[in-house]
Amino acid sequence: MAEGIGVAIGGIGVEKYQIEDVATRLDIPVYAIIVKQSIQDAITIMRKEIADAFEKVTNTVYSVIEDKTSEGQSVMVIGVGNTMGVGQ
Repeated sequence: MAEGIGVAIGGIGVEKYQIEDVATRLDIPVYAIIVKQSIQDAITIMRKEIADAFEKVTNTVYSVIEDKTSEGQSVMVIGVGNTMGVGQ
């Protein structure tokens, strides 16, 4: 698992740049929490080690929300890419 600031998406970067540009102009903080995986992991059935990271990632998402926001603020949690594999 890795935690950082900014948009955590792959590809050529155009969408990433546009999202970060708007977020910067509107002073919207963007935090990323990812489970590191190889290209092979991204295109095949989810390995047990990656699935087992679910609880740690979930707890980290909740911690970031608690630490970085105040009551009444809005939060968007967005799953990008291989996130749909969690349900397997």
